[in-house]
Amino acid sequence: MNTRKLIKDRVNARRLLVSVLTLVIVLLSACTPAATPSPAPTAVAPTAAPTVAPTQGATTYSPKTFNPPLTLSHSPEWSVAEDNPGEFLLDYAGHDAGLAFFNVENAKYADGVAFPDDFVTWIQSPASLFKVVDSKSVLVGGFQGTQINATGECHDTTYWITFSGAGWKCPNGEPIGFVYLGDAHGERVLIQIQASPDGKDYEFIVEEAQKVLDTVVFSKP
Repeated sequence: MNTRKLIKDRVNARRLLVSVLTLVIVLLSACTPAATPSPAPTAVAPTAAPTVAPTQGATTYSPKTFNPPLTLSHSPEWSVAEDNPGEFLLDYAGHDAGLAFFNVENAKYADGVAFPDDFVTWIQSPASLFKVVDSKSVLVGGFQGTQINATGECHDTTYWITFSGAGWKCPNGEPIGFVYLGDAHGERVLIQIQASPDGKDYEFIVEEAQKVLDTVVFSKP
């Protein structure tokens, strides 16, 4: 038996098998469709942030003699009722209610007593003409202040605050709101939010007043 020939034949057979397999692989590769490249991601333009449209029909107002000077905007429901040195008042249509701004430098309270240096401390003291319901810190025109919800406890006091002879009657038993700014460009400013006498519209007037207070801008004297 020619072992060498047998070995050679086996080698040739292997070579032939390898050649056949190689040919099959080449043919299969030729028949396989080329991979389609993934499309490049499409860039999405950033969405612009929504803008708030200015309130339609708002009126801009600056009191003539108030110190520190200020500017505010209000809806048509509000109107200027008084504009006096040290105070001015906005009335709300259809309600016996208003939003008043006081410079308390020369004000008196309780029919002639000098206005307290610290209104927030005073209104919580036994000398107060009001019972505090709650309070919180706020910003008005960029100045830190305290907002207070209270009820009038005036007893026999007729006027709770007066300016040069003109006074504001004490709202005995009625809800009333205040915002006190102890230092607005060096001035003490008290803002009063007063509802109709029955108090039923108090929360509504507070909400409407807040819209005005959000627009307040103080200027240096």
